[in-house]
Amino acid sequence: MDDDDIRAVEEAAATLESESAEHEPAAVTLQTAVAAAVTHGKPIRDVAAAAHMTALEVLDAADAVTYPRQALQPWTLAQ
Repeated sequence: MDDDDIRAVEEAAATLESESAEHEPAAVTLQTAVAAAVTHGKPIRDVAAAAHMTALEVLDAADAVTYPRQALQPWTLAQ
């Protein structure tokens, strides 16, 4: 079994946790790696362990990449 996706998640998680990493780009990298691993069929449990996340956080990250949300406009809140 090819574990490149899991290694990518582990590396992204380590980068995010390092003190020298810029938080926002590292978070996006981790989110993208998590989504790729899930999309490629890696078990949620394995991805969560590699990312230091819960299974729900993994699913949320994958959803955020797969279904990007547009910022709500003020007029959509009033409807």
